[in-house]
Amino acid sequence: MNYKSIILSCYHWVSVAFSLLLYAPSLVPGAMSILAYYISLFVLLLSIITIKYGGRWCFKSTAVIVGLGIFIVNDYLRLVGSLPSSTWVGKLVMYGVFTVITTIGIRKCNHLVGTK
Repeated sequence: MNYKSIILSCYHWVSVAFSLLLYAPSLVPGAMSILAYYISLFVLLLSIITIKYGGRWCFKSTAVIVGLGIFIVNDYLRLVGSLPSSTWVGKLVMYGVFTVITTIGIRKCNHLVGTK
């Protein structure tokens, strides 16, 4: 095993672990849950980079964890019982951004499977 594969393996696991750790600030009402949303999108974008290096499982795991965090855990964005200050228009925009990023990752996964 060379150093590059060791570093990539650590990067994959850190990405998945960090997306799990973002559940904690997602439960805090107010600006902290919005900040957790943006950081989780950034982690999801970084996990898309790992697809090229054999990290499809990393992207898929991160996408599921971030999706659950957005739709169920996040205090501002969850579907049921969210903060009263959240509007449906704002929620739909944020859901749309997540959907676009996830679609890009899925297309990249499918493209790499098709080229092999």
